[in-house]
Amino acid sequence: MPVANAARVGWRNLADAGAISASSFAQLTPPTLLQNPHVARKWRGVAGAAEHVTVDLGAVCDLDCVALMGVSLSGAGITRLRASAGDSSALDGAAYDSGAAAGRVDPRYPQLILLLPAPVAARYLRLDLEEPGALFVEAGRLFVGLTEQFTINFAYGWDRAVVDPSRVTKSRGGQSYIDRADPYRLLNLTFANLDEAQRYGVVEEIDRVCGKHTDILMLTDPTSPALARDSVWGRMEDISPVAQPSFATYSKTYRIEERL
Repeated sequence: MPVANAARVGWRNLADAGAISASSFAQLTPPTLLQNPHVARKWRGVAGAAEHVTVDLGAVCDLDCVALMGVSLSGAGITRLRASAGDSSALDGAAYDSGAAAGRVDPRYPQLILLLPAPVAARYLRLDLEEPGALFVEAGRLFVGLTEQFTINFAYGWDRAVVDPSRVTKSRGGQSYIDRADPYRLLNLTFANLDEAQRYGVVEEIDRVCGKHTDILMLTDPTSPALARDSVWGRMEDISPVAQPSFATYSKTYRIEERL
């Protein structure tokens, strides 16, 4: 049985096949942009400080995580998630209701990550987003899905770095001229004690389904009070091989580049 803080990973994004709508949106920023892989291409509401997003997954599905990347809320932002199997508005919150609360978003890591205490069966979701005093609310990418927890956590020696792709040019006089670019996080993890079930049911499924082209959500500590800080939404830079260091034990390294 895995320990509570062992890493979790989500890779099948149910939101991408769903129908997404919003309380309002500008002409060139529809809520369907929440299905675009580029987080910087954002849905933006025009109703002011309070908006909501609704999702129809098309069928009742099991899920335990909803994440909204590139969200414009501050620490004072108020959020609420409701899920329902039968109410298309999800207002009944019959399957799940997080309740309305502030402080779920850290603007340094603009991701709203809601990890449910247990999987629920739902078809319809509603996310309420409010930023007191704001002229608009916007967000860039939506993930809805079921996460898998690793039985044994990743090994020591892991690292996480901030990469700044800004270009620096030196002039003849020695001055530095900087073409600034947005920094992103890079996460390196090795799971050195995978069993056969997780090798075939998780690791090789992620390689097969996502490869280098589809993003995954890696939660390095599901018990963290700062989930956005300790989670990376991004793609694998390359597909590393699955190694077998000993009998019935497998190893897999992930190098995940945060998606902007």
